[in-house]
Amino acid sequence: MSKFYLNVCLPPTSPQELRAALDAVMAPFDINFPDDEWNPNGEWDWWHIDAGDEGGFAVGPEFDGDPRLIFGTTSSAGRPRRPLRCDGGPRGLLDFEATKAEAVAEARARWQAEQRDFARLVADHPSAEPLSAFLARHRANPRGYPREQAVADHHAQPLVRALSHRSARERYPNLGLWVLGPESDPISCFTRDLRADLDGAASWALATTALLTLDGQWTEADRPGPFTHVLPGEEPSAAYARQTTAYLDGLHEDCIVVRMLCHC
Repeated sequence: MSKFYLNVCLPPTSPQELRAALDAVMAPFDINFPDDEWNPNGEWDWWHIDAGDEGGFAVGPEFDGDPRLIFGTTSSAGRPRRPLRCDGGPRGLLDFEATKAEAVAEARARWQAEQRDFARLVADHPSAEPLSAFLARHRANPRGYPREQAVADHHAQPLVRALSHRSARERYPNLGLWVLGPESDPISCFTRDLRADLDGAASWALATTALLTLDGQWTEADRPGPFTHVLPGEEPSAAYARQTTAYLDGLHEDCIVVRMLCHC
C-alpha cells in the first residue's frame, strides 16, 4: 500500500458541484467498487484533495482569493499554506508557467549546490574515471577483464569510495550517501549536463504519478493510455511527463484541474 498524487481533469464545474463530480469520475477506480468486491480496475481505496506541502499550482496574483480556486487540507503537518498556491481550479486561473519556472529554479539551485560539494570532493581526493571508461575496457577484452572487475575497479577509486562512506553526508551533504551497485556511476552523475535536469523539472512540475483525463482515462507512465508515444532515446516516464504537461497546457480555460492525494 502506498500514497501517490493524481491530477484529475473535469469539464467546467461549479464549486457547489465539485465534490459530486469528483465522486463520479473517481468511482470506477475504487478498489472496492461496487459493493465491497475487488475491482480489477481499482486504483485507490481513499483520496482527498491535497497537492502536498511542496506541490500545488501557482495562482496569478490577480486571481488570489477567487472563490473558484480549490483548496483541500491546509498542510499535512499543520503548516500554513504557501501563498499564491492552490490544489486546483479552472485552468485559466492556474499559472502553469510560474509553476514550471519555480520548479526549474529549484532544480538549478539543487544542481549548483551539488556542484559546489562535488568540487570540494574532487579537491579532497585523486581524480576518478566514470564507470563507462571501465566498461569500455571490459568490452575490448571481455574474457581478460570481466564486467565484475570493471565495476570493482570503478568503485575502488578513492573519490567514488568516499561517496559510499557515512562521513560523506556530513562533509558533502548535497551529494548524499551512495549505496554502490553494479550500475552505480556517481562520477557521471555529478558531471552531467544541467539541461536534462531543467527539462525534467519543467515536465514534472505539472505531472504527477497518474492523470485522469476529461474522457475518464486513467493513465500512468508504465501502462497504456493516451500518452504512449515515446521519442527515440526517451524514457517512458519522461514521455509521460512531457505529454501530460502538454495535455494540461492545452485544456480549455474553464476546465477544472485538481490535484488529489490517493492511497492504494
